[in-house]
Amino acid sequence: MTRWWLVGAILVIVLVVSAGFTFGISPKLEELSASRATRTAALAQNDVYELQLAALQREFDGLETVQDELAVLREAIPEGAALPTFVGQLDAIAARTSVTLTEFSSADALPYAPIVPDTSAPDTTVPDATPDTTVPEAADAASAAPSPLVTTDNFVAVPVTISVTGSLDAVLQFLDGLHNGQRLMTVTSFSSGTPSADVPDQVTGQIAGIVYVLLNTD
Repeated sequence: MTRWWLVGAILVIVLVVSAGFTFGISPKLEELSASRATRTAALAQNDVYELQLAALQREFDGLETVQDELAVLREAIPEGAALPTFVGQLDAIAARTSVTLTEFSSADALPYAPIVPDTSAPDTTVPDATPDTTVPEAADAASAAPSPLVTTDNFVAVPVTISVTGSLDAVLQFLDGLHNGQRLMTVTSFSSGTPSADVPDQVTGQIAGIVYVLLNTD
């Protein structure tokens, strides 16, 4: 009898332990496993967010540089004709190269058309200049609007004419300064004339060209 009571007690204990494991411990273990899986997924997602944040930070760090580049481009091709500002730049170049700006005029703006350099011209030697003195070619200012985003609707050309007086070397320096100035300009023609008998060391440089305007159509 005692033996059967002992066996029964053991069976009861086993049943109690099994029930406790099934209804108590096992769900907790499953919850723990699910929590670990959720934590692992969250950590992986955090890694993705950190990579995205680092990429955004790099882009933000480069934003100031892009803005500076945009400001330079906007000086070269403004949203309006800005001819008074351009004349001020011409005065600065003239003062730097020791020439006198004697005339500036502009014509009505035209829809942009790419400048096609005349490759058939024999040379670009300045008349009455010393040997080997040449004018910068219009081809050096390659197409001012290569992007397909630039169209005749948002890009216009303003013809301008400039006259300066000074020594031939100074006039050529002015032309070079104009070619590399803040405002983008394509020089379409240049002539220097002949020095006068009264002022043999001075010539008058006649410069024709085109400045560009990128309209804001947003």
